[in-house]
Amino acid sequence: MKQLLYTTTFLIALGFTQASVAQSRMKMYMKQLAQQQQQLGCQTSMNRFKSGPPDYENIIKNSNTFWNDTSFPADGTSIQWTDTQYTRNGLYYYSSSKWSRLNDLCPNCTMFGTGDYLNDIAQGALGDCYFMAGATAVAEIDKRFNKIFVNPEINWAGLYAFNVYVRGIPHVMVVDDAVPAGSQGKSPSFAGIGSDGSIWGPLLEKAWAKFSNNYEYIVGGSPNEAVQFLTNSPTSQFNTNQFSLDAIWKLVSESDIKTNIMSVVTNTSGDAVCPFNLACQHVYTLLGVASVYNADKTQVTNLYRIRNPWKADAGFNGTFSDNALIWNTLGLDGKTYAQQAGHVVADDGIFWTTPEEFVQSFVAVFTGEYRDEFVTSWYDKIDDQVANSTNPSKYTFTITESTPMTIRVVTYPFRMYPVSCKQTASILKVVLKDSQGNWVDYVHYFEVSGSYISLIDKPLAPGTYTIEFYPSWTQGDIKDYGVIIQSPRDIEITDVNGKTSRKTSHDLTHKDLKPAVAQLAKPEKPKLPDFSQQGPEYTLTGNLDADIAGIRSSKSFPISNYGITLTGFKYVRVPDQRVEVVFFFGTLTEDYTYTATAWVTTTVGYKFKFTQGNDKCKITNDAAANEDTIECACVVKPETYPKECMLVMVSAQNEYFSPSYSQRYSW
Repeated sequence: MKQLLYTTTFLIALGFTQASVAQSRMKMYMKQLAQQQQQLGCQTSMNRFKSGPPDYENIIKNSNTFWNDTSFPADGTSIQWTDTQYTRNGLYYYSSSKWSRLNDLCPNCTMFGTGDYLNDIAQGALGDCYFMAGATAVAEIDKRFNKIFVNPEINWAGLYAFNVYVRGIPHVMVVDDAVPAGSQGKSPSFAGIGSDGSIWGPLLEKAWAKFSNNYEYIVGGSPNEAVQFLTNSPTSQFNTNQFSLDAIWKLVSESDIKTNIMSVVTNTSGDAVCPFNLACQHVYTLLGVASVYNADKTQVTNLYRIRNPWKADAGFNGTFSDNALIWNTLGLDGKTYAQQAGHVVADDGIFWTTPEEFVQSFVAVFTGEYRDEFVTSWYDKIDDQVANSTNPSKYTFTITESTPMTIRVVTYPFRMYPVSCKQTASILKVVLKDSQGNWVDYVHYFEVSGSYISLIDKPLAPGTYTIEFYPSWTQGDIKDYGVIIQSPRDIEITDVNGKTSRKTSHDLTHKDLKPAVAQLAKPEKPKLPDFSQQGPEYTLTGNLDADIAGIRSSKSFPISNYGITLTGFKYVRVPDQRVEVVFFFGTLTEDYTYTATAWVTTTVGYKFKFTQGNDKCKITNDAAANEDTIECACVVKPETYPKECMLVMVSAQNEYFSPSYSQRYSW
């Protein structure tokens, strides 16, 4: 008798500092309004799919500017549901983030960029390494990866649709290209834009967040979840301490040949650093394997090729680290080990381990058993009030030839239920019977394990079969599920009334969908200060307005560049026995607040002009000395343009200045 199956699910989470962010009453009101519009609750995520996608073809063709996804708005409610019972406040620091459109952040970006997929995924400040690593593993094969994208062409609406699976059932879901972009809206806070100009990383991450309620709910998980969401592949995992080095090499090598989707995870004990300087509690993509040989082929070294979703090597120091001398070993056919393996030295997150290092580093291997020749057949059951642990719901199918297949029943994943809505995993049983009522196979499992009946190695004989589903529902369960068969051909699945149920499908017909209208002109992006000073020579005249305009770009007024700060200063005599001083302050950063302060002490009778406004200057009088000290502060916040100030001052006749200044920048 089979035992109840339970597969340990690794939840990988990275810790981040939480900060308390004060909110005004108006912000609170707007947040509550957004929550009301979304109707936040236990079924929010499920209802997004039940309502179906908008008319994305029409929107994309006819929009000349951005479309906004009101079901997943660009505000704090899509980060976490603050001040509700449905949050752990894990992302409170980010809930007040500004949102920016990817097309604004990178107007020349494309969906896939100019390089291959290895340039694309860069995990940001969110503990979703499992999803980013899983998505990278899916992307390894173009054919399976490209099926995900309904409309990969850039469009002015910023609307992108994806072919995904919910309860194992094909769905099209859409997102807009607005992403959290920190306090200044300058760059994505979470998944980054690819180094080759690709945007599929942040877009798929956003789709996963929308599927999972919000960004808070995608912190921690299993890479197999990403695989099921994007490809519907049956998944499995094994612990490395259960097998010998040779057995693991055989399992992974065979999976690599089959182009399965693979990831690995380091120790989840809570340590910060694992062997070979790898991050603990972290998921990596397992890209494949390679073997390198010495010159006479009497010695072979097996290697695993792995990628960190941080897109950085992060100090990996194993035997075959990027710059290790062993790569230069001359081997078979006069090729070095590096040439045999195709190793490239780059801080790109890709590294190699030996079998011994592999088991020291990684505690589990995750596999998605992808078969390109298989198709998904399904029955979409909504609100099953019949089935329970003793009384099954029954579904029938007929095949006319011997057929390999997998059979699953898939409920909503745990992460689609907000905090407090569902506390424990349900136990499910699926029984396959032939036309005589004889048991052919069955599986009994916790829903989180994703177990399934496999008839791959022993194909099912022609005939009519019944799938019986026995759920032990728990409190809070939404009793929707998909009865899923994957095989080389489409199979009709019917209920006890002989009815099919396929309410949704994928869209593979809009790969070339593009806007039919011109893009609405965008406001010109503000520019950083030009300090090239190529303008004609200029002689200061004592006319403040004319001098500011004439000296700003003049070659007679050099501006020094100190990295992110710019400074110019000039002190000369002008007509009528006066002295004129010119200050220039500027910054090349858009990420910090820059402050420069000028002080000038002079006899009363002077005149001055400060480009941020004379009212921004403080004047302190010393009556005894008949002098004023003028203090002007140039404050340039990240959102402030232009990022420069000028102070021009002319003294009283036959007087002089005592000038000084300071500069600083802060977060």
